[in-house]
Amino acid sequence: MTVNALTKNTKHLLKSLYMSGVHHFVVSPGSRSTPVALLLGELARNNKDVELYVDVDERSAGFFALGIAKTLREPVVLLGTSGTAITEYAPAAAEASISHVPLIILSTDRPAELQSNGAPQTLPQQNIFGSLTKKSVTFSLQDEHPDMTEYIDFMIQKMVREIMIVPRGTMQVNLPLRKPLIPQLDNQVPINVTPLVFDNYSSDFPVMRLDQSRVLILAGPNEGEDYQDILSQFARINHIPVIADVLSRARSKTTIYGIDALLNAGLVTEAYQPDLVIRFGATPVSERVLQWLKIKNIPVWHVDSHAGTDHSRHVSRAIAVTPAIFLKQVVVTNDFEFYQLWQNLNRVPRRITGEMSVPYVLDQVVASDQQIFVANSMAIRDMDDVFTGLKTQKIYANRGANGIDGVISTALGMSATTTQRSVLLVGDLTLFHDMNGLMMAKQYSLPLDIIVINNNGGGIFSFLPQSHADEYFETLFGTPLTLDISKIADLYDIPYVQLEDRNDLLTVLSTEVVGARLIEFKADRVKNVVDHQQFMGVTHE
Repeated sequence: MTVNALTKNTKHLLKSLYMSGVHHFVVSPGSRSTPVALLLGELARNNKDVELYVDVDERSAGFFALGIAKTLREPVVLLGTSGTAITEYAPAAAEASISHVPLIILSTDRPAELQSNGAPQTLPQQNIFGSLTKKSVTFSLQDEHPDMTEYIDFMIQKMVREIMIVPRGTMQVNLPLRKPLIPQLDNQVPINVTPLVFDNYSSDFPVMRLDQSRVLILAGPNEGEDYQDILSQFARINHIPVIADVLSRARSKTTIYGIDALLNAGLVTEAYQPDLVIRFGATPVSERVLQWLKIKNIPVWHVDSHAGTDHSRHVSRAIAVTPAIFLKQVVVTNDFEFYQLWQNLNRVPRRITGEMSVPYVLDQVVASDQQIFVANSMAIRDMDDVFTGLKTQKIYANRGANGIDGVISTALGMSATTTQRSVLLVGDLTLFHDMNGLMMAKQYSLPLDIIVINNNGGGIFSFLPQSHADEYFETLFGTPLTLDISKIADLYDIPYVQLEDRNDLLTVLSTEVVGARLIEFKADRVKNVVDHQQFMGVTHE
């Protein structure tokens, strides 16, 4: 039996992706993507390790795929139809690009003869994401020449490899298609893809002896590096204090947490000033810690596979090597009294009330094998200040572009990677921005507890100077939406619980339920400011 060019080339495209380690696909339904979607369904039917999801909202789909890729550290495919539908992937592509998450966008397109002449659902889609994509290519799947088939096999394997090399990122494969769009299904002609062999490039990192005796490590958000155990041992043996970001996955009994609140309370005095700070990972949640380093003119080395990204422009040395390799090769003799001084900061009493109670309870009740996704704005800041992370739960957030869009969908993508219940901490505005994402929770019965801190608006603005513009603040910044969370739950057939206090949250999270659940914690923005002022037992402005 013969096979037409569309079927053959599409199968080669999908098999090359599969051979490159791509096993998760998220489809946004549409007409122009028909041949790819149908053959993808066939691939999933014939390969039990292929996971296929369908999300009718493109923006939600983008973040859902991002959640899977971020969690598994594997490339995930997005398949969409032509026109403005493809542009809805841009927010997720931006987040993936900045936070170095491997995302593959298959954008089906109208053929060349329909471009720029008024044809509907037609945009100039080649490289439409611009600098947000690390790689971009266009394939003519209906081209019968054998060179096209070989080109597809080669380029897909090459590009997937390249987006997995640091800095990891996003790639777009644009696919112009003419009608008819129906491929030959259940065609038994074998598809043979020649695998490409790539060399792993590495360089020996020399032994480095540090002259400084007051060294401090700042572990920022983890973008896929496994170095926590090595760091813990290194810090303990060499008496080096470690400030561990909530997203670092490096928190332990001896690491310092809540640095933003400690600095804000004025507890980090001149006595705590180090000779050198070694920074791992991405930009920390705490802006104050970077400001402190710059104001005090403390030398900073950034050691990371993605070294050199520093918006504070204070890093004096960027070392492009993994933290694990660096820690194995560095030699330092640190001041024990300096180490003990920093350890004392963890003993400062914390007054945890109001919204901050939620991260506190999560710290107590979420098991070590569970995952937590945290929204931006107040949620991630409170987690950084309150959550000790001693159980080593895996915590995720979209801290590349730091947006509040797509958070629900990203968390659901994370949840789809495990049978264990996961937790999402989110505010009411962030929930509103991605309500459509809840359809995936219903459709796939994903085990996610969505905790909504409902303070009726943008809580973080109450901490900023514009909060004093009383006449305009509520309208322009507070933006109360007066959402009825219970009705949102009803719309998507998701169980709903309203909490009275933090003890209720302990009870609810201990109760088994199938699928997703919306849990509402009502809060007051004005009271939240006072709670934060008194958090460290020190009242301050």
